[in-house]
Amino acid sequence: MLTSKDNTKYKMWLKLLQKKYRQRNQLFLVEGEHLVLEAKKAGVIVDVLLCEGTHFEFDAPVTYLTKPLFERLTTTITTAGIMAVCRMKEEPIQKNNRLLLVDDVQDPGNLGTLIRSALAFGFDGLVISEETVDVYNEKVVRASQGALFRLAINRRDLMAYVTDLQKSGTIVYATTLNEGALVIHDVIPTKQMAFIVGSEGAGVRDLLVEASDGSLVIEMASCVESLNVGVAGSILMHHFNGLK
Repeated sequence: MLTSKDNTKYKMWLKLLQKKYRQRNQLFLVEGEHLVLEAKKAGVIVDVLLCEGTHFEFDAPVTYLTKPLFERLTTTITTAGIMAVCRMKEEPIQKNNRLLLVDDVQDPGNLGTLIRSALAFGFDGLVISEETVDVYNEKVVRASQGALFRLAINRRDLMAYVTDLQKSGTIVYATTLNEGALVIHDVIPTKQMAFIVGSEGAGVRDLLVEASDGSLVIEMASCVESLNVGVAGSILMHHFNGLK
């Protein structure tokens, strides 16, 4: 039972709630039975942490923490009593038949939703801009519901990446609300396609729209100005899914 807040490992775990320490240590926290089990399947668990009084069968060494220490690590109102320290593991994207490019999205819930939908609809990976929210933010991890461990996610300079995709024969579309954009139902799918979705306020940057091969828009009622990027990206990926 770990009882001291001055314990060296505990102090390091506490720092993982901050992005700079996650990056420095290449570690992050996941909370709850489902996410811990998904992390175990992915082979990325470093430590399993249980709150005192929690009964959970786990075929690996665990560290018990007093309730006050455990609750300092949790970011949920009601704790499940189990979390894990995991190592970051960036997998290279092996194919580019279907890719989602995420430009400067800041809301963790939206990014987590996009990750989950990308996996559900057979996309080969996500490429996120350098200014997009941290993939290992606890809200992103929670919203992804474990998809984070199963999908290749790379952080890149999107301008350079779009150029590389086009050289490889991938058609790149940017989502916009601009007049003249193609309605998604009018676009004939090709073997290699990539789609750019943008930040909640500004949308896809103009430079990326100009660099893309075309612009897309999702049909919707005139009384609705726009869709949440998590919803819009999910609709887009469902329509152009890579499962067929």
